[in-house]
Amino acid sequence: MLQKISDRSILAPHRLTHAAWIRFRRRNAMQYSRRSPPFALQRRHVLGGALATAAAALLPWTPVFPVEVDADQAFLALSILLTGRDNLDPALGRRLRQALQSGNDRLDQHTTDLLGLLETRKVPLPDLQAILATEKAAFAALPGQIMTAWYLGVVGKGPQAKVLAFEHALNAVAVSDKLKPPTYAYGAPGSWSHNPNA
Repeated sequence: MLQKISDRSILAPHRLTHAAWIRFRRRNAMQYSRRSPPFALQRRHVLGGALATAAAALLPWTPVFPVEVDADQAFLALSILLTGRDNLDPALGRRLRQALQSGNDRLDQHTTDLLGLLETRKVPLPDLQAILATEKAAFAALPGQIMTAWYLGVVGKGPQAKVLAFEHALNAVAVSDKLKPPTYAYGAPGSWSHNPNA
């Protein structure tokens, strides 16, 4: 009989006395707390996590360890900054870097130094050569060498000049929508400047 009354009182909690209602709530609260997992999320936890994630996304992150950059990638990144073209051919860039390196054994170090200067000081490209000449930087000639290599496809001067790109050099690519250069060279670099009848 007592069990029936308690069952009936569970079904009709408004008929319980105040003390019985509190006992009923405590017992049910303990059952529900036992059933709920210890990691149950509440709305304030979700909102706090979302706010923390948004705040972390706004912070400028810098790595605390030095990042090793491949020499080819550094050369290509510097070339992209100097030429203003983001679709440079990595294979051609690798060949140009190797050819430039044959005449400058410190090319990789100079590339890293110049890339660092451009990124930290935000030097405008039209002022770059004047700043390098004023500061007497060891890599002052590097921007001109890289631009010549990409735009003419030639590395070096005179008899030591190497032609690495002809129709894929940037001077031909820049006008390729209207002009198609021949896929062969008529002679050595600069041979067109001499009078053939002389």
